[in-house]
Amino acid sequence: MRAFQEYLLVLVAAALLIFAPLLRSGKTSLALMTLELLGIALLLIIFWGNLAKGRLEKPVFWFLVFGLGCALAYLIPLPSILWEQLPGRAFYAEHLQWLNPEFTQGSYQSLSLIPVRSIAGLLALLAPLGIFLTAISLPERKLTWLIYVLLGVALGQAILSMGQYFIQDQDLFFRVRSGGVPLGTYINQNHFVAFMEMVEPLALGLMMIAILSQTMGTTLRIILATVFGLISLALTFTPLLTTSRTGAALLLLSIFLSFWAMTTPEIRKRVAAPIVALRFVLLILAVVIQLKVLQQIVTVTYADRLAPQATLGDLRWTLYSTTWTAIQNFSPVGSGPGTTPQVYRLFQPHDVNSFVNHTHNDYLELLLDMGILGALIIGVLIFIYLRRWRQLWQDQTTGFKLLKTGAGVGILLALLYSLTDFGLHTPANAVFFALLFGIFLHNEPIANTQSLIPSSSIDHEQKQ
Repeated sequence: MRAFQEYLLVLVAAALLIFAPLLRSGKTSLALMTLELLGIALLLIIFWGNLAKGRLEKPVFWFLVFGLGCALAYLIPLPSILWEQLPGRAFYAEHLQWLNPEFTQGSYQSLSLIPVRSIAGLLALLAPLGIFLTAISLPERKLTWLIYVLLGVALGQAILSMGQYFIQDQDLFFRVRSGGVPLGTYINQNHFVAFMEMVEPLALGLMMIAILSQTMGTTLRIILATVFGLISLALTFTPLLTTSRTGAALLLLSIFLSFWAMTTPEIRKRVAAPIVALRFVLLILAVVIQLKVLQQIVTVTYADRLAPQATLGDLRWTLYSTTWTAIQNFSPVGSGPGTTPQVYRLFQPHDVNSFVNHTHNDYLELLLDMGILGALIIGVLIFIYLRRWRQLWQDQTTGFKLLKTGAGVGILLALLYSLTDFGLHTPANAVFFALLFGIFLHNEPIANTQSLIPSSSIDHEQKQ
């Protein structure tokens, strides 16, 4: 029965990964509702078969309980007399009193300023939570299938984006409007780049597994290493076509960090030359050949395509300073999960004449939403991430460990990207990020260990 449940879990999870970016990266109502339903399906299968039993570490379990509990706490109704005394509520209490003179007489208000937005935010967590627990629950071999699906989705987006950039005929690309900017099916090119850079280390890990395998034939090893190397190249080349400055910087970081973080000295001796040949040399060659691309990145792109505020002085700094003012105003409780787009309007400078739907910093937005509880969530998440790296460096090297470390590098790039953007507020990216975290934290029970084919060969090599 468990085998059937695992296959069903893989099928639903694959459907979720494929569908997640298709409709404007999940930002339409239909797309978000579908993602939530698929997330519910995953959770039902996991709870039906108790598939996560013995696989979820206690710190991670209590982190999930704490995070969800904090978000739910903002829906608890409080007496209006108590509610209006909370930081940041005086302005809203004054206007509620004006609209309803009996506001303070026996009425109740939730801790969240806009409870409907908080409920919507909680529902949006269903898909990421479902895919995370799926990654935790599946054995290594079946989880690797989902990694193949994820790479296929990323490669499809990369090919579509290159077509949008070089051909610029939307009739050839399902009438997806991009204006010549490589977006794939995303709305925001920065979030598209974040997706590419999150997933690319997994392609690099699979390439190294193929190179290190001693059970495959030479021809098959060369073919697989070449295929995964070209996928890695496509996912690193695509960000160069965009105007994302953070993406370009993190691309350089990824090129060096992924190689050193994912390998041991013994492994580097065997994979350094192929990686240089298929990753660095071909990437540099592609940039040199596309002189027009290089020229756009250095000159035309930043001058012509960025917002007017960005050319005069990046608008993000204004957003950060005003968001920090809002955080102080609502500290220590925050305004409620998911309420930033509406609450920020009270603090938006008059000279910013555009609609600000996010603060371009996921951490500041969480602090505004949840105050000190948001700070605790960020701190515990980083602690779990660093603790897991320490565990991985102490584990013996296996094929799947290369995929875990690749996921760890992808997570780091996503966390760094969140300093300058709101990529994790994109439903598709939230799903992909949760999958990477599930891979990173995955633990195979000793009694059910099912190693990948390359794992035994790497273990044998270390024993020698």
